[in-house]
Amino acid sequence: MTTLVVSPHLDDAVLSYGGHLVQLAGAGEHVVVYTVFAGSPTPPYSPIAATFHDQWAIVGDPVAARRDENDAALAALGIDPPYLCGPFLDSIYRRNAQGGWVIDDENPMDHHADDEDDLVAAVAADIERVIGEFSTDRVVTCAAVGNHVDHRRTRDSVLAAVARTGSPLSLWDDFPYLAWPGVNVMPPLPAGVRVAEPVAVAVSDTDWARKLRAVGAYASQIAMLESGGQTMSEQYADDCANRRGQYGVDGFYETVREVLAVTDSAPLRSAAR
Repeated sequence: MTTLVVSPHLDDAVLSYGGHLVQLAGAGEHVVVYTVFAGSPTPPYSPIAATFHDQWAIVGDPVAARRDENDAALAALGIDPPYLCGPFLDSIYRRNAQGGWVIDDENPMDHHADDEDDLVAAVAADIERVIGEFSTDRVVTCAAVGNHVDHRRTRDSVLAAVARTGSPLSLWDDFPYLAWPGVNVMPPLPAGVRVAEPVAVAVSDTDWARKLRAVGAYASQIAMLESGGQTMSEQYADDCANRRGQYGVDGFYETVREVLAVTDSAPLRSAAR
């Protein structure tokens, strides 16, 4: 069984789906992780990118350093290389059709991008290539909870790819946006796409500890992730506790939605987990 995990950025799959990754690797599944927005940018950088670089304390190619962190995080979860990286630029490095920066402040939900149809088509074509190259049995990606522009582009690109391949598809709920009141909803899906309600999958304490160790590998991102004064462990514990009544799951868990159809007439094969 081969599972293709499509992550928007070099941390999202581990942040939102790391417990599942430990479980899949432990069950002997072949897990391929593809990060979409992992291309190396060239100066000049947008003002917000320069600010982030200072916070990350990265000198030189900022994305190369983050790719190294991602390699370490995935290895800590038991995922074997290669770890695939797309050539596409993070929104903090992209310009829109008018030549302005897509992101000009710290809020990735408040962006100045057009629909970026060409970008979505290019990402979808690359994902379709990877599905074929690795004979993928199922695909998992983000639900774009929180409406981060890169998460939404990733989700919609994957939907376009699996519409052509018929691959089973599931969507994880995006952390940390999932825990932010007021933004913790999934943005509208493309026409003809239907998804099931989220299902909570319990993660053992041992596997959760491995996830937290992997999250810690993203050293450049930790200061931003913990800027609210809570450690990552505390944030996860609070989120699971706050939503426990909704799902009735004790301990730690991650929530995933199965995609039922990408058109009204073309249901996907079952995407277990």
